[in-house]
Amino acid sequence: MPVACEHGIAYHDGTVPSAVSAPEKSRAWLLVEHLGPWPAEPLEAALAPRLRTLATSADALGIRVQLIRRPGRRTGWQPGHPVTVFAGWTAGDTPWLRRGAIGRGDTVDLDLEAVASGRQPSFGVPVTEPVYLVCTHARRNACCGRFGLPLASALAQKYPAQVWESSHVGGHKYAANLVLLPHGHYYGPVQVDGAVAAIEAYRTGGISPDRYRGRAGQPRDEQQAEYTRLTESTHP
Repeated sequence: MPVACEHGIAYHDGTVPSAVSAPEKSRAWLLVEHLGPWPAEPLEAALAPRLRTLATSADALGIRVQLIRRPGRRTGWQPGHPVTVFAGWTAGDTPWLRRGAIGRGDTVDLDLEAVASGRQPSFGVPVTEPVYLVCTHARRNACCGRFGLPLASALAQKYPAQVWESSHVGGHKYAANLVLLPHGHYYGPVQVDGAVAAIEAYRTGGISPDRYRGRAGQPRDEQQAEYTRLTESTHP
């Protein structure tokens, strides 16, 4: 049944369609590790000056900026610890994701204009395994914390190297939300079984149609056409 969260009633049992709701403009991505606290907007976070400049410049170029952190207890973090940063592109036939670590005093050598246009920069190294984001941004909406946190924790047990909690990915009424990178496949609302099914399909090059919201950076008409193909192939 509907569950009351912040900003009124949000629906998390799948009775309200979520298909064709992935963000159309989110093609280029910048993920910045930040333990928190997370304010309502990523650019308001207390980032180190060089990371703040990076995030602000990315946003100005139309790159989607996300704060990320590993699920679980946030202990053992030391000041000056290298910060994990991902840059990626989700559109087209050859999406990509690169990962680097920025330590205290490091020069941030990331060509944001290349990222914004879909060209791979020399930053970091190519990511060879998918990355799974679970929105847990409770400050943005209580539902994202209520449903996202346990999902992130459960998925981290199965995919410990690939799961990250993320700031707002869009569509809190579909929490828990899951984003699969580098292709930018959005799912929600999903519980553990549905999330695992989506991930396992993705790992073999497929898409699970159940609770599939669409692909980031893809126009609505293309999202609708893709969803129609998926459902027709599942239910001929």
